[in-house]
Amino acid sequence: MKKNNLSTKKATGSFYTCSSIADYIARWAIKTGNELLLEPSFGDGSFLNASIKYYNNFGNTSPQILGIELQSEPYNSYLAKNNIIHGILSDYLDFWPEKKPNAIIGNPPYISLKNLTNDNQKKIFNIMKKYKLHIPCNGSLWMPFVVHASEMLATNGKLGFVLPYEMTYVRYAFPLWQYLSVNFGSLTICRLYDDFFPEVDVETIIFLADKKGAKCNSVNYNIYNNISDLFNNISMISASIKITEILKMEKPFEQKILSEDTQNLIQGLENNQEIHLLKNECKFKIGYVCGNKKYFHPTITTIQEYKISSQNLLPSILNSKEINSYPHIGVDNANIIPQSFLFYPRLLTEGTKQYIKEGEKMEINKGYKCNSRSPWYITPNIEIPDLILTVFGDIPRLISNSAKFLVSNSLLSGIITDNSISKENIICRWYNSLTLLQIETLVHSLGGGTLVLIPGEIDKIKILKDIPNNIIAKVYNQLNQCLLENGIDATYKLGDKIVLQEIYGLSDENIDKIRNSIENLRNWRIPKRRRKIL
Repeated sequence: MKKNNLSTKKATGSFYTCSSIADYIARWAIKTGNELLLEPSFGDGSFLNASIKYYNNFGNTSPQILGIELQSEPYNSYLAKNNIIHGILSDYLDFWPEKKPNAIIGNPPYISLKNLTNDNQKKIFNIMKKYKLHIPCNGSLWMPFVVHASEMLATNGKLGFVLPYEMTYVRYAFPLWQYLSVNFGSLTICRLYDDFFPEVDVETIIFLADKKGAKCNSVNYNIYNNISDLFNNISMISASIKITEILKMEKPFEQKILSEDTQNLIQGLENNQEIHLLKNECKFKIGYVCGNKKYFHPTITTIQEYKISSQNLLPSILNSKEINSYPHIGVDNANIIPQSFLFYPRLLTEGTKQYIKEGEKMEINKGYKCNSRSPWYITPNIEIPDLILTVFGDIPRLISNSAKFLVSNSLLSGIITDNSISKENIICRWYNSLTLLQIETLVHSLGGGTLVLIPGEIDKIKILKDIPNNIIAKVYNQLNQCLLENGIDATYKLGDKIVLQEIYGLSDENIDKIRNSIENLRNWRIPKRRRKIL
């Protein structure tokens, strides 16, 4: 059939499934040839075609198949060529069958609820409420599809969907996992290294739920290299993950990718109390939220034009680009001159009043955040952090805020909570591959594979517990010099040598295990490393 253009696909979540994956799920679902099967958003008909083939293998040339599709173009196109199925042009979430299906398979749309109309959002919230579940506005449409399908399945029925990998770790899916565990006797996640859904910005997995009406307390997790291995059941990794592990926000599906040697190494460090949670010493949160970055960070020209007093300007760092643009920032910002200032009027001079009036003319006061503040031009919750952590990228940068700058919400602000620990001490224990491994296993990424550090995930990160006080200054200076001269990669490697190896006694072999595990996790995380046209 003629495919929709990319913008339409993104708006409707209409990305069509690789026929081999549809074939695999249909083969799993159809075991007798007499099942009543439903496809809730059939699109180009991949799942329907695969199902018809397997019914024919059982000698059933008139199978009971319900095919539902919301969009008229793919619906009419498919039904014009296939009269075997019973087609229904409808929103699946409005549909309820006369007879409960034995199997429901397909690829639901991945659309953020924020991108739906208010009426559709309300409908979804009501559906989830009916099933005694909650989904927030940042949730995605695939989740109500899963629940609605589960509710209409017959006893002992099967559910097989292509879903985003995020279902294994996002907080909004936690209630879904609890729901699934009390509604199905078997849950399975199949993950493939070869990307079978290259048009979608997110990694996808195969989700299989069996024995509707029974209960379970764990998920079968099978990892395959490619589709051929999937069909032949030749797994790279096969593990069982308890539902309770998923709910701890420690990303167990990522942890299982680590080699057994690496897992044992980390476990040994924990057992010997050589690593502990970073949040025991330092709490990270997002920087200040001003509401309109351009207005609240006036240029030098604007400052001069309005004669804004220096008392009303607080030195700030807006983003990691600013940090990287300073030639004199290593692991410390002590020797830099600020490039940005937060407009924070404490002294209402004539020029400052005029700049406030200019903001009101521009209706800055009516915009995001500002309209709920009094006065609107005072940014709340400003706090000078002890440490600054970059948010985006494979290798985050942690620096000591000796210059006492504020940071915007494009960075993370670290406040030391243990007064016996210095900034230098934490930095010395941060820069090594053990920290990078923690980040890879615990921090989520955007669609393109870019890591995004957020406070809740940073709270889970464990770093080395201690370093001798008498060498902190020396190690700190070495790391600082290395970052200035050789860059961030070399600095983490230097930390491996002087902290992991010389202080903690890890062998070259064990450090290589950690580095190899990091690289392996990056191979999974970064789509361009995995993608092949199938």
